[in-house]
Amino acid sequence: MKLLKSILGASACIALAAFAFSPSADARGYERRGDHHHHRGGYYRGPRVSIGFIAPALPLGHVRVAVGGRPYYYHGGHFYRHSPRGYVVVAAPLGASVVTLPASAVRVQLGGVTYYQYGDAYYQWYPATRTYVVVAPPAPAPAPVAVVPAPAPASPNPGPNGFLPGQVVETLPNGYAAEVINGIQYYRYGGNYFLPTQRDGREVYVVVKL
Repeated sequence: MKLLKSILGASACIALAAFAFSPSADARGYERRGDHHHHRGGYYRGPRVSIGFIAPALPLGHVRVAVGGRPYYYHGGHFYRHSPRGYVVVAAPLGASVVTLPASAVRVQLGGVTYYQYGDAYYQWYPATRTYVVVAPPAPAPAPVAVVPAPAPASPNPGPNGFLPGQVVETLPNGYAAEVINGIQYYRYGGNYFLPTQRDGREVYVVVKL
């Protein structure tokens, strides 16, 4: 009778562990096919086991993955490391290569690159090895920067009647008046002042601002 109770107790522990580590329903239906890296869409429920969870034993069907000479154990989208208390779930190590992902992994396009996200981990599909490799999370796309054209150089404002300071005219407009300001002869037309000067042996007039 004591042996029977021991057997039943062990069976109950095994059944409980199998339930705790069993993948979700959609993960159990996931199969590795030639084009399996094209995941079907759907609502992403995320992992059932979180980082830091400690299991007394590794789940059935786990695989050993070596990254940088350190052993990890992979099952159902989670990575385990041996600890004094059992096996602790850790963050996906960069460079880890696995054959399958849970069916609830999400395919995302960022910056023209295809990623597969499960939990906090990002993977890329490598056809040469037919594996998914853990990569660094993609950086967020930079916000677009508005390009503001440089302002055009300001042109001098034309004075009254359309004359510009510094402009040289060969003849004075009709209706001008002669004025002497500070001992200098000017010709005024509206709000414009013209200073007589010589160019090529003949008199011309430069528009000045007083």
